[in-house]
Amino acid sequence: MRTMPSGDRRRTLLWWAAALIGAGAALLVFNLGLLDRYQPMVQYGVAALLAAGGIGIFASYLRRRTTYWRLMPAWTLLALAAMIYLSTLPQVARPLLAAVIFVGLALAFANVYWVNRAEHWWAIIPGGFMGVLAAVLGLSTIITRLETLGALLLIGMGLVFFLVNLLAGTRRHWWALIPGSVLVFVGILSYTVDNDMQSALLRWWPAGLLVVGAVLAWFGAAAPRTSAAARPQVHVAPSLTQPATDLGLGRLGEYTRPAPGASVELLPDPDDTPPRRLDS
Repeated sequence: MRTMPSGDRRRTLLWWAAALIGAGAALLVFNLGLLDRYQPMVQYGVAALLAAGGIGIFASYLRRRTTYWRLMPAWTLLALAAMIYLSTLPQVARPLLAAVIFVGLALAFANVYWVNRAEHWWAIIPGGFMGVLAAVLGLSTIITRLETLGALLLIGMGLVFFLVNLLAGTRRHWWALIPGSVLVFVGILSYTVDNDMQSALLRWWPAGLLVVGAVLAWFGAAAPRTSAAARPQVHVAPSLTQPATDLGLGRLGEYTRPAPGASVELLPDPDDTPPRRLDS
């Protein structure tokens, strides 16, 4: 694992220190109401500074592609800049402002995944959750039923696990189907609360287990079994039945026993006959 050079680490720490001090001072002054008379110009200025910081971190990542972790603060700063700018518009609903932050985080994790899709498959889970939260917050401006929003949240998180299985490999990450199915089922169940459909689901959901068991049984029966004819052939060296002098090897006598190392033991399947020894 490569370590960051001391000079680069010093500059990085100084940049982060300056950014945190500046952000803390600006937020403190803003919370104390010392800049109320200058709104919204102050908000425009803060949004511009945050956007510039995000672009600068993006530029530093492009110079050194191995530091993919810089994508996280870059997208976060851009999302904060967008949120502060949108807060100056009175027609934008408050839940949408919070959704912008989650959209930025979702884009950050999506970018991390896209950099190395083989090793960064884990970024699908937090990125997908951030995207689902953003979508639910956005829909809360038009959907008022809490049961519906909760169901959408659970179903969306379940679909994220299905996405892991689809994008990261169905064989390596088959486990993702288990939490995904549970979340989708619980989401559907919560949507039908205080509804006649819920009682039907509670009564008939074991039928789903029967279907899953039947599918697994069908795959198990259709899987080819390894037979004795399908086993790899073992070729052994034949024994010498003629004198070595006939082969031009000198007077070494006659060798009629199996050649050294020519005995091979085949391990049987659990339901086969005991092991047998093949000699030449």
